[in-house]
Amino acid sequence: MLIEHVLQCVDDIYEEVVKDGSDELKKTICELEEIAGHNTPSVIKKGIMLSMTICFNQVQFQDELFEGLLQENLEYMIKNIPDMKKTIQLRVSLRGLEKEINREIILPYFITLADLAYAVLAAFQAEGNHLFKIESDQGRFGCEQCDQEMWDDYAANIFLSHLHLKEGSQLSLWYDFGEDYVFDIQVLNVQTQSDLFVLEDSQIIAGKGYGIWEDEHELLEMYYKDHSAFLMRIEDYGLDADDFIFNEFDKDVANEMFMEDFEFLRHVYEDYNDDL
Repeated sequence: MLIEHVLQCVDDIYEEVVKDGSDELKKTICELEEIAGHNTPSVIKKGIMLSMTICFNQVQFQDELFEGLLQENLEYMIKNIPDMKKTIQLRVSLRGLEKEINREIILPYFITLADLAYAVLAAFQAEGNHLFKIESDQGRFGCEQCDQEMWDDYAANIFLSHLHLKEGSQLSLWYDFGEDYVFDIQVLNVQTQSDLFVLEDSQIIAGKGYGIWEDEHELLEMYYKDHSAFLMRIEDYGLDADDFIFNEFDKDVANEMFMEDFEFLRHVYEDYNDDL
């Protein structure tokens, strides 16, 4: 329900910007339309969401500040239109259970590392209750709740395209530093499309296994590797199989919830609380 209100707010601001924005902003939108075509509304709305996030983080809600930030964001996007036409296809597997739990996903190449994390976590049914950190040969990038000594920069500050990834490049996403869920990410390809590829075009194209069980990494591994021990352990805990989700991967179901779960996780981490 909250996500619906946020999206409605973005739609309302979009209509106002297009109708009553400054002459400079309207000129920038016209320039964007020449390059982005029918994807222009999606690009503008992405710029609106980025500008809103900055205003909220600074606890400043002046119209002039917002419009100035939107102008800067749209100009930045215009410069990066070539990267916004690219897609990146990834194979993501849960370390230790690579054959049992994995996904192949297609995402825009021009997203932040934070957005990459939300997409991966959404694809594996994570609830966003814990910290995360992305690691590559170019550095460590954490969510804003991480202690600074754990990363080189915020994941939300770095775009995936800045890493200059190519086929065979490797990254990892470490989620829940206590349970130690690590997702290994391999780049299968980076391709240029004829049109812009926006976040809403993202999709999960293949996979295996339901996903993770929050706070129960040991039991998840036991379920796959020693099922009889798993049954004995949950009996000791006073639980039974009905307390766990054993659904297999279903591509249609996964894609139906993919973007909704993504937006939920973005809200959890970017409008964060101290409970993570």
